[in-house]
Amino acid sequence: MICCLFGDGFSFDNTFHHLVSIIGIAAGLAFEKCGSEQVAALLITEISSPFLHARELLKEVGYRDTDLNLAADMAFGVIFSVARMVGGPYLTFLTLSAYNPMLIKAMAVGLQLVSAFWFYKIVKMVKYKLGKAREKVGLPSPSPSLQTAKLD
Repeated sequence: MICCLFGDGFSFDNTFHHLVSIIGIAAGLAFEKCGSEQVAALLITEISSPFLHARELLKEVGYRDTDLNLAADMAFGVIFSVARMVGGPYLTFLTLSAYNPMLIKAMAVGLQLVSAFWFYKIVKMVKYKLGKAREKVGLPSPSPSLQTAKLD
């Protein structure tokens, strides 16, 4: 949390994520509730971390904009999306529907909101990366009329 505040790149979403996580874990310990839910939440939130770190490492060692980096980006995006947008809402539902203190319920919702925000950002990143990969191999990008077409 302190690194979020005093590091080079302060971001509100990252600080909010860490604050919600710390308060949620502390609330679970204080109320002596939701141990299994907290372990499941840690699994769901951290399962994509190795792929996130692989993306950054590949960029640091000079593999930016390569097929290997694209594969790491796509693996991260898929694993994050499935874990946080399928497993996350299910766990949030279980936490909200159980007899838990309001603080724990609020932290579950807060973590899911952060996950939804990051999911939005990851979808934008995946679209950008796939568009860049299409240009690299010489494929035309989808026509704007197809992108903005509305279904009747």
